[in-house]
This record gives sequence, C-alpha cells and structure tokens, in this order.
Amino acid sequence: MTDTNFKAFIDTVFNEIKIAKSIGELKGIEERTFEPKYQMDVDAYPKIEFSIKSEEIADLQKQGILNADYTLSNTLTKDLNHPLSKLLYALAWKNGDLKKLKHIAKGIAEIDKTDAGQDEALVFYQFGRHLTKTDGQPIIDQHVIRAFAVYQLEEENDMEPYLKLSVITAKHKPMIKSYINWLQSYELSSELKAQKDYSYYIDRILFAAGRMIKQRKS
Repeated sequence: MTDTNFKAFIDTVFNEIKIAKSIGELKGIEERTFEPKYQMDVDAYPKIEFSIKSEEIADLQKQGILNADYTLSNTLTKDLNHPLSKLLYALAWKNGDLKKLKHIAKGIAEIDKTDAGQDEALVFYQFGRHLTKTDGQPIIDQHVIRAFAVYQLEEENDMEPYLKLSVITAKHKPMIKSYINWLQSYELSSELKAQKDYSYYIDRILFAAGRMIKQRKS
C-alpha cells in the first residue's frame, strides 16, 4: 500500500462492511485484511459484556459515591470493601485517571440526551454511552475516526490532516455524529443491525484500518 491508495483501501474495507450480514462476516473481514499488529489486542481490551444504565449512575450519586458533576467523592476510599474494587481504584489512582471517570459516568447518564454540550474528553464520554449497550453507540478513538473520515472524503488530497490525527477534540464532533448516524443507516444491512453488539465489531475493523494507514504513513 502506498500513500496514493490509502483512500482506495479504506473504501474497499467499508464496502465489505456494508455487505456483511453477520458478526461472523465482520470477524472475517478483520482477520483476513489486517495483520495482528494492527488489530485491537483483545487480551488488553476484552469485549465488555456488562452494561451500565443511567439509573445506576443516579443511584451512585444518591449514595454520595459520585458527586452531582459525576466526579468521585474524595471520601470514597474509606468505604471500599471489595478487594477488586480496591485494586481497580488503586490502578486508576496510580495512572492519574480518577478524573476521567467523570466523563464516562456523564456519558452513561446522558444517553438519552444529545452530546452537544460535551466538548472535552469525547472519547471517554462516548465510551460511557457505549457502556449502556444502546444500539449503535460505538467506541471511538483516533484510529476509528481516522478511518471513517477518510471514507467520507471525496478527494485523496484532503486526507493529510486525518493521517496525522492523534487527539480527538471538539472539532471532530461532527465526524463522530456522522459515524454514529452511519452505524444506524441504510448503508448497513438490516440483518447485521439486528445483531447484538454489531457496532463493536465494526469498531474493531476501523480501529485496525485507521491504525494501519497511520503507521504506513509514518
């Protein structure tokens, strides 16, 4: 693959997704198209089977575990009892990630609302929306948005900003919205959209595609 046919490659991947009618077919696209080094590491990121509902977030607020702005209570550590809860809290603390939880919780709580007011931490906010297991709510990151953006372009000469993309910001919100709308559009087969978690497997394909063209460009 050369710089001049990144667009053609991405278009081919999307055309295969659009005719897929099952999760098995999506898995096949991922396996035969991408080397393992480009694929999502399922040991590091296993498929999440549980869901979290907005009502559960509201309950955490009532209990004082989450504040009104979805941040964690500073007194939470004295109330943790389960060893796994302690370990996961300790890991988030050590990585400086406790503040990021706010955006995930907010995404869950606002699943029935537009995300028009969310301009920061969009990857975490959308991850929260995904965790509700609402149909067509994907996981996003730079690689997924890069692949979708290239697919949407009409001219190859416009690819450069997306090939350099490393951080999702508020300026990418229209592209995120377009991706979410596309996942629920007529371009995908009705048979595929009827299957649980179909968007997760599309995310995996686009993750690999976006990662591949960025690394090839580099």
